[in-house]
Amino acid sequence: MSTFFQQTAQAMIAKHIDRFPLLKLDQVIDWQPIEQYLNRQKTRYLRDHRGRPAYPLLSMFKAVLLGQWHSLSDPELEHSLITRIDFNLFCRFDELSIPDYSTLCRYRNRLAQDDTLSELLKLINRQLTEKGLKVEKASAAVVDATIIQTAGSKQRQTIEVDEEGQISGQTTPSKDKDARWIKKNGLYKLGYKQHTRTDAEGYIEKLHITPANAHECKHLSPLLEGLPKGTTVYADKGYDSAENRQHLKEHQLQDGIMRKACRNRPLSETQTKHNQYLSKTRYVVEQSFGTLHRKFRYARAAYFGLIKVSAQSHLKAMCLNLLKAANRLSAPAAA
Repeated sequence: MSTFFQQTAQAMIAKHIDRFPLLKLDQVIDWQPIEQYLNRQKTRYLRDHRGRPAYPLLSMFKAVLLGQWHSLSDPELEHSLITRIDFNLFCRFDELSIPDYSTLCRYRNRLAQDDTLSELLKLINRQLTEKGLKVEKASAAVVDATIIQTAGSKQRQTIEVDEEGQISGQTTPSKDKDARWIKKNGLYKLGYKQHTRTDAEGYIEKLHITPANAHECKHLSPLLEGLPKGTTVYADKGYDSAENRQHLKEHQLQDGIMRKACRNRPLSETQTKHNQYLSKTRYVVEQSFGTLHRKFRYARAAYFGLIKVSAQSHLKAMCLNLLKAANRLSAPAAA
């Protein structure tokens, strides 16, 4: 790429920086703590089998993040790293040394192991907090779950249902052995459930993935780890159980779980009004799910298997939080 063309392209990007949220954030975020963490992980990759130097790990991580931001396949990501100046400016690879799609795929799969991506999500959130783009100690935590359908085309399989149309037997899909069926809004879906905790502004702070048929009621406590005492936990009636309310009490967390009516025991007028009040507070997590589904095209996973879907969910969560932070930044003056 000629120096003149590169300078012209950079000037155009600087003039329209609002169209490039990650580049706007790149000027603000201190990536050094993230790079130091990556360097401590055993995730180094050589360019080929002839012992050439490893790619910079921060550049590799940024490339994987860009791939999820734009919902690109690995070959599409490789092509964009070669042809798009904004990708090059963000990742800062040597223009003569761009990783190929198989290297990008292997690196993303290595990041999926253990708790690497959950730690990276924490580090990114910490950076956003230090830069004043995210509240440091929010007084509220909002919990909910969303369905992520399995990758690929619709699975044509027979599922057993009872007289009420509920799933009574699970078939194991041939392509994705970790995915399970669930009936939601009258439709049968095969996939996973993303259990999520956001702060009061909708920034995702913690998540974990289960098969879609797992009930969210049993997955509240892992999402609450690390919350300071006195935080109000908002959740819908799917989380209403004596065990969950006792857990909040034992950890000195404020109870914001909506009440669920039981058979022969309807809600009182006071409980109904309180539920309506709580539901108004929970909209932030629904907005975050909507952004994941529409902006980042994450209603359906791109990969098979619980581990890879969990990795994609964490990467998409980082994208969501970075987008929210970028929207709070005013565009710097063009050079």
